[in-house]
Amino acid sequence: MPLSFLNPTLLFGTAAAALPIIIHFLSRRRVQRRKFSDLRFLDEVQSRQARSLGIRRWLLLLLRVLAILLVALAAAGPRWGGVGNASGDRSVLFIIDTSASMGTQMDEGIRLDEALLACEEMIRALPGGAAVQVITAGSRTTSLFGDWLPAGAGAVSGLSVVRLTDGPFDLPEVFREATRAVARAPGTPVEVVMLSDLQMTERDMRLDPAAVRLNEAGATRFLVRRIGSEAPGGGILSIDLPDRAVRPGENITLRARVLPAYDEQVFSLELDGKSVAEAVTSGVGAGPVNIDFPVTVPAVGLHRGVVRKESDAFPGDDRRPLVLAVPEAVSVLLVHGPDRPVDAVAGRGGWRYLSQALAPGNGPSPFRVRAIPGSDLTTGAMSASDLLVFVDPEPLGRRALESLLAWLDQGGAVLFLVGDPAQSGYLSRTILPGLGLPVTVEYQSEPGRGQHVRVIDPHHPVFAGLDAEAVATFEEIAWRRWFRLEEGTGAVLLTLTGEDPVLIEGTLGEGKFAVLPFDLLPQGSDLAASPMALPFFQRLTSWLARPGRLSAAVNTEVGTEAVVRPLQPESGSSIEKAENLRVIDPEGRGSGLATLAWQAGVPILSGGTIVRAGFVTFLAGEDTLGVVAAGIPASESILKLREVSDWWNMMKELGLDVVGDLTNQAPADFMAALGGRDAAPWFLGLALLLLLVEVWVGRGTRTVVP
Repeated sequence: MPLSFLNPTLLFGTAAAALPIIIHFLSRRRVQRRKFSDLRFLDEVQSRQARSLGIRRWLLLLLRVLAILLVALAAAGPRWGGVGNASGDRSVLFIIDTSASMGTQMDEGIRLDEALLACEEMIRALPGGAAVQVITAGSRTTSLFGDWLPAGAGAVSGLSVVRLTDGPFDLPEVFREATRAVARAPGTPVEVVMLSDLQMTERDMRLDPAAVRLNEAGATRFLVRRIGSEAPGGGILSIDLPDRAVRPGENITLRARVLPAYDEQVFSLELDGKSVAEAVTSGVGAGPVNIDFPVTVPAVGLHRGVVRKESDAFPGDDRRPLVLAVPEAVSVLLVHGPDRPVDAVAGRGGWRYLSQALAPGNGPSPFRVRAIPGSDLTTGAMSASDLLVFVDPEPLGRRALESLLAWLDQGGAVLFLVGDPAQSGYLSRTILPGLGLPVTVEYQSEPGRGQHVRVIDPHHPVFAGLDAEAVATFEEIAWRRWFRLEEGTGAVLLTLTGEDPVLIEGTLGEGKFAVLPFDLLPQGSDLAASPMALPFFQRLTSWLARPGRLSAAVNTEVGTEAVVRPLQPESGSSIEKAENLRVIDPEGRGSGLATLAWQAGVPILSGGTIVRAGFVTFLAGEDTLGVVAAGIPASESILKLREVSDWWNMMKELGLDVVGDLTNQAPADFMAALGGRDAAPWFLGLALLLLLVEVWVGRGTRTVVP
């Protein structure tokens, strides 16, 4: 263990240890020889006494030198052990974990209470010359003080504003905030004290560059104090809502991923304040499991709900909010090429068959279809639609194509049906490159019986819920004409007997697209005449489309930004008036005005980072424009905590200097761990002991006169 000194300049006082040596040599007596009678035997006795006296005198000299040396060392403020310098002029950066898991109950209070108490006692233990800064890390990661403060009552009182949040502990963001604090520290190296429960999380790819920047900001030495231990319990980790438009009265299933605490644990689902379903888990100890809630879709609108269970040691994850959007209708803009005489009643590429499949007859339909030729496509018509469907379209102009791709990138949805051989060049040079798919295109024709189709993933939302007979009927449909494509980064949902894909889906930015490399004319396939045409296209369209009510209902986690695509206010109040756009936080308080931005002609509302679990509501006057349901991050519900040794190894892998574990030490002993224990009393005690020995040895010393 290292030995350091609070006042190293006083070590010059050790030179005083030379005084006994100087005095010893200056006071040596000269021997005077005088003739005397023959006393031979007396000389022998005197010679033996002189030798003994010389040894004692050298021993006394050594004891006096050591005693003075120890007194001088004690005056310099010796510290034994510690991880930093022993000077009072030090900079200490405290990082307090305020994430959701710090709300876990302990014997007294919650984990955050213990962390704050420990931080308070550590600050009080620091000497007056020390400077402190505190970083709180939860839904937001921020420095508590505007600048470094002297250790003392002022810094301690500042801890009173620290509150628990519902967000995650973001270590890369902690490093970035620590980088700014270290760069402004009054002294280096900076001791960084982490107060956290070390919740188990996956390694973030942002860690390495953040650690590099922290090292470049200045020298740091990390210490850690793990708060709390693993606690029994479980919670709701996530909720999967239908990834498509649903209709009132439809029977659907909401799936929740939960962590059960015991076998046959009951979870309940509420919608609009009423209990609508329950689910019971089977088995425990194997980690998270899925449970299903059968639900009848309520009326059109945005419906708030919650999945809940009985409370346990960590109450934060015992309820998880959700918002279910039920649109009045899906707005489909069907864009087709100009009809030709050869197209007959079906229209170009069979677009009229598709229109009838989505909105059959004159009865009620969940789809509102508007068909236009490609020459009439405008940016306004595009942004007013939930889904664009192109059936053998004529080539779009450069500006129209750029608007289409921008709209798709910002959350739009597009379905392409291209089967006309004359469309080969447009498909390979424009459509596929724009979607990021391989441009290899081969036209295939197989007259006669053709090839049949195969469903790749029966559990995909387009096919989930279809019975075996319906799937078998669908797979009996014959294809006789199609384009052979490559899937590239997309996903194949349907293939023909020869393995050629005939339904490729993918994403572009925030949007979704699907490509069907065929048309609906009878010479191309039997799909239009099949009883499966209606359910297939309605399911595919519902899955692709993002109706306004779906975009205005967002399910996310705390720590993300609250962003929605707003509904048009029913009262007619304009969303373009900034003073009309209000945000109501999960606690029911107004948290200011929403920010409005336009992306590819689509309005987007933002309410800032979500810091509490619950519902964030966007209003224009009294009209609800959108709702965001935010739950506790799933990582905060995992009960396992990281061992200090694992955390230590991870930090060292990042190139950071980890020097101490404060977990099992009393906070009041912080300085003993940081600067070492005060060794001055031991030095003074040893000096006193040496002086006592010197007195005892000196009693036997006699001056012998010859």
